[in-house]
Amino acid sequence: MHRSSREHSSGAAESQSNPALGQAVASFLSSLSPEERNGYAQDLNSFVRWFGAQRNVGEITPPALERYQEQLMAEARTDAQKRLEALRAFLVEARKQRWTDKNLAVEIKLKRKKKEPAEFQGPQPDAPRAAEATENGAIRLTREGYEKLLAELTYLENEMRPRIAAELRRAAADKDFRENAPYDVAKQHQGEVEARIRELQRILQTGQVVEDTGPAHVADLGSKVTLLDLTENEEIVYTLVGPGEIDPKHGKISIQSPVGKALTGKTVGDEVEVEVPAGILRLRVQRVENR
Repeated sequence: MHRSSREHSSGAAESQSNPALGQAVASFLSSLSPEERNGYAQDLNSFVRWFGAQRNVGEITPPALERYQEQLMAEARTDAQKRLEALRAFLVEARKQRWTDKNLAVEIKLKRKKKEPAEFQGPQPDAPRAAEATENGAIRLTREGYEKLLAELTYLENEMRPRIAAELRRAAADKDFRENAPYDVAKQHQGEVEARIRELQRILQTGQVVEDTGPAHVADLGSKVTLLDLTENEEIVYTLVGPGEIDPKHGKISIQSPVGKALTGKTVGDEVEVEVPAGILRLRVQRVENR
């Protein structure tokens, strides 16, 4: 009979009051049944990679959790709620095991599931990300987006690959692979990183860098668009960007997002209606600025 985390805990992390996140997650996963472990491993591994495996659990803060949730939602992850459910379960256990003295689970905002518009299937942080493409299928990138993706590829190839290889060697030293949660986590991490490397290589090799955004008053990749929210009577400013540049806090949204798609090709005075998870946005284009 498999024992759940509510019945026992295992691994070195329990003896530490503030273990490294990667170690704590591995300990948590090892305490689960195989079914639970398979369901949580990939989702928690994504958070470990985002936050840093060697950073202590005690370094996790509410603002950090807020940023992680914002990233998932901004990139329109269809599995965002599933990932957050796994993270919340881990944070509950982290408080129980006294790996942290903060009740961080309350910071995870789970929503009721509802059907999203098909066009809201956007980019993913650890899988092929959505990108604006030309009619012949070539991905369009701004110069800034190209440089950021190139920097990400360099980091993954030169730093993450060797680091994961070292993690695998350490985990492989434990010959009992049946319960070797650290090895499973590292192997899953390796697969995700290699998939991302292949995707980045494809984008950079086939991508088309757009230096000129086109007609001066037509919204397109790289355009800064000032809008009036006709429902709230508020001004909103967005910059339409491609892969590697999405930054909701600074108004940089994917040109493949619902709003980005609706604005592409529009000019001053045009009005659009966009269906998003929060409802219907009614927007009027006030100004278009191109580089």
